[in-house]
Amino acid sequence: MKRDWARAIGIGGALLVIISVAWEYARMQPDNNYLANPWAYRGYESIHGTVFATIGLVLLIAVLLVASKASQTLRNSLTIVAAMVIAGWLIALAFAGGEDVTVAGDSIVAFLLAVAIGIGIAFGATRYAEARSLDAVANALSGATGTLIKIAVIFVVTVLLGLIIGDQTTVPAHVGILIIMVVLGVAMSLMKTPSMAANRMLIASTLVAGTAIGFSAAALRSTLIRFQAETEPFIPGQYRDTQVTWGYFLANIGIVLVFIGAVMLWARRRDIVQSQQRAAKQREAAEASARELAAAR
Repeated sequence: MKRDWARAIGIGGALLVIISVAWEYARMQPDNNYLANPWAYRGYESIHGTVFATIGLVLLIAVLLVASKASQTLRNSLTIVAAMVIAGWLIALAFAGGEDVTVAGDSIVAFLLAVAIGIGIAFGATRYAEARSLDAVANALSGATGTLIKIAVIFVVTVLLGLIIGDQTTVPAHVGILIIMVVLGVAMSLMKTPSMAANRMLIASTLVAGTAIGFSAAALRSTLIRFQAETEPFIPGQYRDTQVTWGYFLANIGIVLVFIGAVMLWARRRDIVQSQQRAAKQREAAEASARELAAAR
């Protein structure tokens, strides 16, 4: 039986993220041992471990769903996309429900959001033109001309979004994550071959999860300092003496493996779709030839 390496790598990466909670996430420099108390903590001792494990569990379920044959249908693929959007929002709501994020109109976050919205609009227009058999519009939105149009749309959206946000806008963290996930979900669903939307969304969701875990290093170090401040009596360590350790790195390695598995699943699914499209064209050509022979008789 041929092994499904793509699914195995994705599952292994997700499991690695989950089991990282058993490892140390942060510690003081060894010189502070027996002085700073506590001088280290493991993932299960803080909220960070719960967040990492939840992200790993969601990614594990997503990999299993995307790797299943059922995800090859358009309806199921879009359903999985919607599930990933909701899962991302629920995680943010559960663990960052009371936090706010501030976004400036000229920040990199606003620009990336504008790029995603612009791409979604461009792909949406392309899919609408194809659905309405507007060949002239569809052709204009493809190739070199289409690339220029997409760049123009992204530029306009960037300017408009910057005007809407202004100097800075503060929104609840879970609302910000919901907006990002919805934009990604729509963009992935409107791209060519909508039946592969789940594969593309898994790749995008892994990048979002990796960003959340990757940028948590500062929070992990701050948490260790806070643990010391809550312990009496204590000799507090300094922030500069804290360091992230293998638990944190294991989680990041797991994210990388999930990403590799997701890309492999996407490539395999693309090959299947292309084979199906070639077979369909061959059937159409054979049927057309049969009709012509029948008419000639």
